[in-house]
Amino acid sequence: MKGILYLLLILTVPLTLYILSLETVSPTPYDDNHINAKTVKDCFECHGDDQEYARSEDHPPKDQCFKCHGPVKPEEHE
Repeated sequence: MKGILYLLLILTVPLTLYILSLETVSPTPYDDNHINAKTVKDCFECHGDDQEYARSEDHPPKDQCFKCHGPVKPEEHE
């Protein structure tokens, strides 16, 4: 019985990591407004609370823009 539980635990970790890696997010647009955004402060100038393009209430994480959104290389932009 312990062997089966151990095997399930071993299989659960990689499966969980794989499922989390499938999450899709929008890349940072390759345009004049975003090309020089290098810090979270740069992002919050337009996407902060009370800004024209504020993030939604359910947008996680609130202060780690570059964890999900990365710059698009010019050759990938179309």
